Formats: sequence, C-alpha cells, structure tokens
Amino acid sequence: MKYKIFVSSVIKEFEKERKFIKQEIETDYILNRFFDVFLFEEYSASGLSPEELYSEEVINSDIYIGLIGSDYGSILESGISPTELEYDLYNKTHNDALIYIKEVDFRDDKTKEFIEKIGTHSYTKFKDRYDLIKQIKESLANFIDKNLRNYRAFDYEILHDSSCDDVDMEAVDLFFNVLEYEPIENIRDEKGLKNVLSTIRAGEYENGKFRLNTAGALFFAKDISKFNISHQVKMVRFFDDEGINTFEKAEYNLSFLKLLKEAELFFNKTLTNVSQIKGFKREIIQDYPFEAIREALVNALAHRNYTIATAPITFYIYNDRIEIKSPGRLVYPLTISGLEKDGPIHRNEAICNIFSKTRYMEHVGNGIKRMKDAMRAHGLDEPEFTESGEFFKVTFRANDEHIGLNDRQKEFLRGSDKSEITIKEYMAMFGIVRNTATKDLNELTDKRMLEKIKIGKQIIYKKIDD
Repeated sequence: MKYKIFVSSVIKEFEKERKFIKQEIETDYILNRFFDVFLFEEYSASGLSPEELYSEEVINSDIYIGLIGSDYGSILESGISPTELEYDLYNKTHNDALIYIKEVDFRDDKTKEFIEKIGTHSYTKFKDRYDLIKQIKESLANFIDKNLRNYRAFDYEILHDSSCDDVDMEAVDLFFNVLEYEPIENIRDEKGLKNVLSTIRAGEYENGKFRLNTAGALFFAKDISKFNISHQVKMVRFFDDEGINTFEKAEYNLSFLKLLKEAELFFNKTLTNVSQIKGFKREIIQDYPFEAIREALVNALAHRNYTIATAPITFYIYNDRIEIKSPGRLVYPLTISGLEKDGPIHRNEAICNIFSKTRYMEHVGNGIKRMKDAMRAHGLDEPEFTESGEFFKVTFRANDEHIGLNDRQKEFLRGSDKSEITIKEYMAMFGIVRNTATKDLNELTDKRMLEKIKIGKQIIYKKIDD
C-alpha cells in the first residue's frame, strides 16, 4: 500500500511547482515505493463536481502539502477559497499538514489572513521549486522514518495466518525440478521443508511457528486466494490480429511454477507447430521459441506491481504476434533503451530471490538478452518492449512469410527435407485429396514461396530458397 499525498494550492499560481513535485516523487526510486501524488487538475474530468472531488480526495489523503504564495484564489459560497477549504477538511482528522510559503514581494489580504490562521502549524519558506522539493523530500523522509520503521516490502510481508499446512507439495516438487542451487538440495535432505523455505526467504519463524511471506505464498501456497493476493494470469488465443475473435481462453490463480507449466501447455495447444525429421526422430518446431516466451512470463511474474490489484498479467496470442503485458511500469531509473545494459533493479526482491535459485532466472539481469538471443536463433525479430499507462508490454512478432499458412504448408516449408514436390507426393505426405493439395501448393506459389515448374505433363513445385 502507498500513502497518498494531496497537493493543495492556487493551481494557476503554482502550476509548475505542482507538476514538479509529482514528477520528482514519481521518479525517486525510494519515494515512489511509498507515495502517490494527487493533483486535482489531472482528475478534473471525473463524474464528481470539482468541490466533491477535491473534498473526497483530501479527506482520504495521508499527507497534505500546502503551497501559499501571493494569490488567495477564487471564493466559494462558503466565503473561503478551495485551498483554505482543503486545509480545513484535512485538519479535521489530521494535525500534521506540511505548509510551504513562497517568498514573494506582495500578498493579498486574504492570503495574509490565511497564513495567520495556519500559524498553529509550523511552516517553511522557500525561494523556488528546487528549494521547495528539497524541503518536501526531507519531510517525506522524516515521515518514512516515523511511520515505517517496521515496514516490510510487499513480497516480504509475513502472512500471520499461514503455516506449512498451506504449502502445496506439488509446487515444492516443481521448484526442485528446476532448482539450480545445490545447497538447497542438501538442506531438504538433512533439515526438511521448513528450513528450505526459510533459507530461500519464502517465510520465517514467528513466535516459534513457521509462517509464509507473500513471495512464499505466490510460489508454494495451495490456495493463494486465502491470502487475498492479486496474481491472476489471463491467457487468450485469438483467431485474428485485432483481438476480436477468441479461439481459446483461460484464467489462472495458481502458484508461479504451476502457472508457467500451464502457460507452456496453452502455448503448445493453441499455436500451430510443424514437425521435422532429424535422423530417426521427428522434432516439433514451434512458431516461436517457448524459452523466450517463458522468460517474458517469468519477468512479468517477478516484476509486476502487485499493488495494482484490479489488472491481471495477460498472455495474448494473435495470428501475427504474442503480447505479454503486466501491471507496473519499469522501476526507476530503468528505461526501455537501457534495459539490457543497466544492472538489475527489483521491485519484488523476495520473489526474484526465489526465482534466482531456478534455471528460469539463474543469471539475474540477463533475461532481456536471453529473449533476444532465442528469437534471433529462431529466425525471428527481437522482441519489442513498450510502456503504456501503468503497464509494461513485451511483443513477439511472427515470421511475416508464414502468417496465414496452414499446418501442412508450414510443415512442408520448414519441416520437410524435400526441396521439391509433386501434387501426388504432397497428397501422400498429408493424407489429403487432390483438390486440397493443389490449393495448398498454388497458395504457396502465389506467395512466391514455391516455383511451379511444368516438365512434360508433370507439375513440380520447388522451394524458391533452394
């Protein structure tokens, strides 16, 4: 949970300062973890009246920042300005308003009276927005120190009503199947499950009893909904490129490693795969390398913002692309352009710590490179990374040449060792009638993937790449 800051002032006079305060707090790696800033002008399109909106917001805020300059502002029917009303509403339930008064050459009389009124609170003077933000950050740091001495990050929070009875042993087995950290194997054999979970920081002892933390529940709990943790993953396969016609969909609230297992099953079930004979074995070739898709899903689970409780992670498969979107923008100071070169910064340290013990995140910080390498090795473009609103999205593009082809056409182009084929051979290969075989091969000819050659009465279709 974040604390809400309400910024109160004459909007026109302090337009730049208000935006600057919000920007500085949102881009501060520490402060952004604790505070959300409310600016009335950003929500003025709400269905509430302006007075109802700012009254409701200030009453429900945890911190009030009041800016006073030279202008008192417009007068309401009650005879005071919106700024003074906001101050009065906040002070009905709080006594810790933060007031900052700008050093100016002139102040109107109503502003002077307002300053006298707030004399019961200490206030600070400032010269410019840089002086202002410095003082605000000092005040917020004091707030953190005073109110959050026992603060735990979301994923380290102890679930006081949990115990080892809540642990799903199937999830534990899945963890050990992908474990890449040998000391944990030894602990399990010698000291048991509780010591394993404690060692990987999936929980801790509280008054002599072992309790899971949030990260531990997300990995190992039988019923995560018992702990009211938002972790849904929505998987959809569409018929089209626009996301209108749904072919298959599923929603899961499972523990992490079970989710990854279900995602792989969904991927294999809903995507067109082709086979290729290598030696004496038939190998399946997928449209996308699943290791890249899984990497993106692991990153989504590990780095999503779990305080955004109303939005799931989405795994959407279209005809021409796969999109994986998770709630939460990149953690400051990470940027899209610096994703691969910047060192790892974790929103959820406990979750990443457990994942790092597995082969899914064995080398922390290399996930983006692994995705790119897997896509290139599969003959596809590198994934695209974008931020939109409060979401981070990874997009994997299909091979443009193969979009719209059926399973037989793909298998012949990508899986068959034959460089040329007749209609009869194509019919025999797939057990289809002549009309279907002719249609398939002519479509590939029209797409310039095959060359149609007539030798006497016989027609041969030859791969153009050969």
